[in-house]
Amino acid sequence: SEIITQNNQLAAKGLRVLGFAYKPLYDLPASGSEEETEQQMIWLGLVDMQDAPRPEAQEAVSRCKTAGVRAVMITGDHQLTARSIATDLGIAQPGDPVLTGQELEKLSPAELEREVNQVAVYARVAPEHKLRIVQALQKQGHVVAMTGDGVNDAPALKQADIGIAMGITGTDVSKEASDMVLLDDNFATIVAAVEEGRVVYTNIRRFIKYILGSNIGEVITIAVSPLITAGSGVPLTPLQILWMNLVTDGLPALALAVEPGEPNVMRRPPYDPEESIFARGLGLYMVRIGIVLAIISIGLMAWAYNYTQGSPDPDRWKTMVFTTLCIAQMGHAIAIRSNTQLTVELNPLSNPYVLVSVGLTTLLQLLLIYVEPLRSFFGTHYLTLMDLSVCFGFSALMFVWIELEKLFVRWFMNRS
Repeated sequence: SEIITQNNQLAAKGLRVLGFAYKPLYDLPASGSEEETEQQMIWLGLVDMQDAPRPEAQEAVSRCKTAGVRAVMITGDHQLTARSIATDLGIAQPGDPVLTGQELEKLSPAELEREVNQVAVYARVAPEHKLRIVQALQKQGHVVAMTGDGVNDAPALKQADIGIAMGITGTDVSKEASDMVLLDDNFATIVAAVEEGRVVYTNIRRFIKYILGSNIGEVITIAVSPLITAGSGVPLTPLQILWMNLVTDGLPALALAVEPGEPNVMRRPPYDPEESIFARGLGLYMVRIGIVLAIISIGLMAWAYNYTQGSPDPDRWKTMVFTTLCIAQMGHAIAIRSNTQLTVELNPLSNPYVLVSVGLTTLLQLLLIYVEPLRSFFGTHYLTLMDLSVCFGFSALMFVWIELEKLFVRWFMNRS
């Protein structure tokens, strides 16, 4: 009783406790007689050791909580040791239940499914228990990432949505069964990977928003142009359309794909992995922005067509429409860097690729207008300074519209 009390006192401090005993042997015991031999031992004492968590682990667990990711400790340690460490890390709160391997053995699959949402610490568990815990969490609709390093962890790593093997201490079997290998065996690296994954997914959606939103605007503009210009033809040639899709759309879109994460990337809950890429308003955004771009371009077209009639070069209205469509998308690329922050609130150097791509694309567009060989090849017309100023003025409306949308959303959220 005194030994058990001392053991519990040490374990409650988060220490790992080893018990030592001995027995004199005069003959080498036969193989397989361990249970008989290891009786009537002479007690020596307890030794405790501290296997402290890494300094960054507590911060990593805290970031998990704010990101809506639940950390669960599964360990072979004593339940008091596990509870103490889990409490220090913030995985569990004082008084939270700890489920031991012996208790888990007695639970049916249905009972375990009811427990997994309340239990954050499992102690004295065997590797086969990990598989049951993963399956129970998945039955509750959770996406589960499981870490492991031993041969016996392979079934749980294979069953998990994301199996993570330890790169330093992990066995070859566990690495083969996993989806990813953690090279530094550091939990904080998993959290960093979650953040990077969110940034990548957001940038994929941003890329699609920019490309398809712009293309919808172009299609509407080209479709409506015969109605505006009294049958004078479409403003863009096939070569100019190809130019917009490859250069005007392509360069800024690639730059947007490396946009750094927004400040709230780890302060929001996870998104449903089954949701469509067009969910949460992305589809509506593309249609809305496409219509806005088309309205701007059609408005410019109506003005430019009437303005250029009777001039020495009456077809230059087509180049004005072409230029407006291209430059307006540059404003779109700059404004779309953030869904919530205004452009003036962003660090312009946090993604210099956007600035370079916008500047380069704008320069190339001007070369198509003012360099004779390129003008002849692309079928553009020379624009006066007045014409170009009008194009830039109409194009700026795209940027202004998106920034006003952000202000409206911010006002609406504050009001709510």
